[in-house]
Amino acid sequence: MPNNRIPYLRLLIISAAVISFEIVSTRISSLIFVQNYAFIILSLAILGLGSGGIYSFYRIKPEEGSTQHPKIFSLFILLSGISLIAFIVLEIILAVTNPYIYFFLVFVPFFFAGIVYAEFFGTYASAGFTIYASDLVGASLGSILPIYIFNVFNAANAILFLALVLFISSVHYFGIERKKQGLLYFSLFCLAIALIVFGKTDSLGKIPIGHFPEKDIYYTYDDPNIEPHIIDSRWSINGRSDLVEYNNQNFVKDLFIDGAAGSQMFKFNGNIARHDTLLDDLLLHHSTTIPLVFLSQAEKDNMLVIGPGGGGEILAGILGGVQKITGVEVNSDFVDIVKTYGDFNGGIYTNFPNVKIEVAEGRHYIKSTSQHYNIIVLALPSTKQLQNIDGLASNENFLLTVEAIKDYLKSLDQNGQLIFTLHNRWELVRLIVTTLYAFKENGIDNSDAINHFLILGSDYAPTIVIRKSAYTVDEIQAIAKVARSLPADVPRVTYLPFLNNPVNNQVENVLLQYIKDGHISLEELIAKNSSDISPVRDDSPFFYKVNKGVPGDFANLFIAISVVALLSVIIPFMKIKSELTKKRKQKEKERVVLPLFVFISIGIGFMILEISLFQKFILYLGSPTIALSVLLGSLLVGMGVGSFFGGQIYSQDVVKRLKHISGLIVIAGVLLFVIHPFILNECLAYGLAIRAIVCFVLLFPFGFLLGIPFPSGIQMLKQNNLVQYIPWMYGVNGVFTVLGSVSAVILSMTFGFTSSFFVGLGMYVIIFMFLPSGSIIRKQN
Repeated sequence: MPNNRIPYLRLLIISAAVISFEIVSTRISSLIFVQNYAFIILSLAILGLGSGGIYSFYRIKPEEGSTQHPKIFSLFILLSGISLIAFIVLEIILAVTNPYIYFFLVFVPFFFAGIVYAEFFGTYASAGFTIYASDLVGASLGSILPIYIFNVFNAANAILFLALVLFISSVHYFGIERKKQGLLYFSLFCLAIALIVFGKTDSLGKIPIGHFPEKDIYYTYDDPNIEPHIIDSRWSINGRSDLVEYNNQNFVKDLFIDGAAGSQMFKFNGNIARHDTLLDDLLLHHSTTIPLVFLSQAEKDNMLVIGPGGGGEILAGILGGVQKITGVEVNSDFVDIVKTYGDFNGGIYTNFPNVKIEVAEGRHYIKSTSQHYNIIVLALPSTKQLQNIDGLASNENFLLTVEAIKDYLKSLDQNGQLIFTLHNRWELVRLIVTTLYAFKENGIDNSDAINHFLILGSDYAPTIVIRKSAYTVDEIQAIAKVARSLPADVPRVTYLPFLNNPVNNQVENVLLQYIKDGHISLEELIAKNSSDISPVRDDSPFFYKVNKGVPGDFANLFIAISVVALLSVIIPFMKIKSELTKKRKQKEKERVVLPLFVFISIGIGFMILEISLFQKFILYLGSPTIALSVLLGSLLVGMGVGSFFGGQIYSQDVVKRLKHISGLIVIAGVLLFVIHPFILNECLAYGLAIRAIVCFVLLFPFGFLLGIPFPSGIQMLKQNNLVQYIPWMYGVNGVFTVLGSVSAVILSMTFGFTSSFFVGLGMYVIIFMFLPSGSIIRKQN
């Protein structure tokens, strides 16, 4: 057991640094590549930690005594920091954009950290509960730190700062004389302070936007001679926001997040009566603007725009005579940039008293507001890719579920309407199906619901208008008359109720015609479609999953991780079995099986629970980033406290403790799952700080219990004189945690996150059922 607090503090710092790197690296990957690879990076991080533990078991064999352990700690902490420097050199300075090299560079720091953790647990096995508590508290700090780190650093300097933190943590173990050690500390601290002062500068170079076809920043214009020039760039936890202008015109600038998801900012003199008529023409060529033309002045009293970005829809509302406009934008950098360039855009976010901009997530805002609107506009980013659409969580997925549509309809006036602009026709069809289910749950049959739709169909950026009340024949005839008066080159209305609409090459019209005729049910149409057009729900919010069933990438990943996980158990176990058989230590072999079973079960179960809870809490906290930080912070702090005090529960009977705690985890999980919607729904009207505190209070007891099984497993090994197997068990736990994360996503896609959560609890049920009632653990003399 360490004779002072320094090892605990250093482990805490190391955990905070590597977890922060994990989150920052997802932001960088989103900028360089087509997507942020968050799920892959999460899996690589855990796999790296587990692999480091297994490597430690096989390759690191310090001699008896503790003199070599500090040097091992120092070496591998130092190597973790050096690997972060290598990441900066290759990915930022040399601008390497190969994803496999990127994944390897992400894996390496966690591999070295895994060795450090495994050696810490092995060396200080008797203090396993305290060591684990330090690790978890550090990880919780690391999960929250990235929210604030971009206020001080850009991404490159953030990683350099984390490398310096690791270097500082490694100095203590080098064994150099105190005077030189002090000088080294002083030098590193000076570098860290200088980095904080100049954290926003691009002295290491600007992180490149990968030249991929999906990066819209390079392909706004077909002419290769028209080059984009970034004139403003800002980092945040959302990614890098760039304002781009072009050398061929000065009428439109584009806002991009990580080089994609472009949103236009138009030049406007701020004078509604005397503005450039070119502006009207540009706006009218956007399908989102056309439905505003069909409205009477009485129908333009109050408009909500979810995700206004560069302010195009806000400007259309201003020029269209909307009396009151509210914009809800999740990316605060977009809002700040539009405000900064008010001279260019006419101050649309600052100079118009009828315009109010809120920095919030759209779905949460809808759930928390009591305001009613004539118009709700949601125009998804005009992008050739789904840049911010991640398999685990995304704002866009939760904006397009049955429950979301019902929330929007509830926030509309009686004749209010939703205006959705999507990326393509497949998304349009899936949204129609999802909306039909929402109407059906509100008591409106499919044959009547189709009279609530107006569609501007196209292969790119189609728009659908969903009215709370059905259109009348007179209203449709009036809209058709206005539509015929519009210029021929603007987006056309392709579906109107009560009229004969063309169905050639327009799958949405074919679908609606089938429903109108009543010859085939909606469920049969969904089953016969080659793509997945089934309704999307909050419990399984994968709106952008095109193919039916589990995506091939996830299925292949599950198989690969399963093979790796089994090999991580079978190969070492067979070796151990052989060695113990030769030594005639049959009882020791039996004592290895029980902790191995525990480490495997909690590895799978915990990660499934974490991912399922993550999804459930997004809607209440308003952002995946905030939800992740609050969830991890709450669970990890709770687990840290549970780890610290857990050893006092049945202190000498580990099996009894594990059995009872596993049962309590199941009970607490069921209670949390049942009561959290009622409590959090009541808190939606309160600010983020209050909601975060309530979430913390709800999650902390569950985390407290979850923090006890892992160090109990360490204690089980210690009490059975099996300390030499701790690195292997740590590695196995890490590998099976990756398997748990993949399983959680597959389960949620197939059955929903509710089912996934209870499968996670099921792993603790298995521990409870299969652990013996009486202790088989030998007490220490």
